[in-house]
Amino acid sequence: MKTIKIAVLSGLLTASASAAAVAADLSSRSVFSPAPVLRASRNTTETWYLRGDIGYVAPKRPEADFSAGPLTGDFIRESLDNSARVGAGVGYRFHQNVRADVTVDYFNSRFKGVAPTPTFAAALIADKGLFQSTAVMANGYIDLPTGAGITPYIGAGLGMAHNVFSDYSRITYDAATGTETLQRLTGSDDNRFAWALMAGLGVKLSSNFSLDLGYRYLSVGDIKTRAFDLGAGADIESIGTHEVRVGVRYGL
Repeated sequence: MKTIKIAVLSGLLTASASAAAVAADLSSRSVFSPAPVLRASRNTTETWYLRGDIGYVAPKRPEADFSAGPLTGDFIRESLDNSARVGAGVGYRFHQNVRADVTVDYFNSRFKGVAPTPTFAAALIADKGLFQSTAVMANGYIDLPTGAGITPYIGAGLGMAHNVFSDYSRITYDAATGTETLQRLTGSDDNRFAWALMAGLGVKLSSNFSLDLGYRYLSVGDIKTRAFDLGAGADIESIGTHEVRVGVRYGL
């Protein structure tokens, strides 16, 4: 019996020593792997994008004067025809709500103006010319996401417009004699300050493509024929366009 007790005590001592050795070994090791280091993820809303647009242009009635010999006056009827516009640009989204782009747009329109001549009571002059404008604009936008894939926005732009007046002619009609006289006049070109106000909707089509439906008012300054100050041609001021545009934005 005494022998059995001694054997049991010896077994317990051996087991205790083994457990202590295992505990010491575990204490010298890390039971858990180090916690992963979390890095700030890239803001996925920050991205470059390309854009292309087409639009319908309805110019407002311009302020236009005519020059005939030593006298000048106002046209009694003047207009720029409705037309189309094409444009392209590159932009950058800084934030979910803020983006900016640089765009280049072009449109042309026929100018028409009618006025009585300042020298003959029964005579009229009818002027025609081709107006063209290329506008380079820097634009900023505030986006207002709805969470439903449709994002209303407002924006404004500043830039420069290169305006060209060409293919200019004047017909003088004398009702008393029934005669018409055709006169070809030299046009001109000029660079003018331009500004714009925009509003519209962005419709998400995929992770990279968005449809842009918008309105823009664009002011491109003025233009006059080269010989206006010498008594021939027209001076067109405050040229502005109301535009309905459809475009696509592609995120890079």
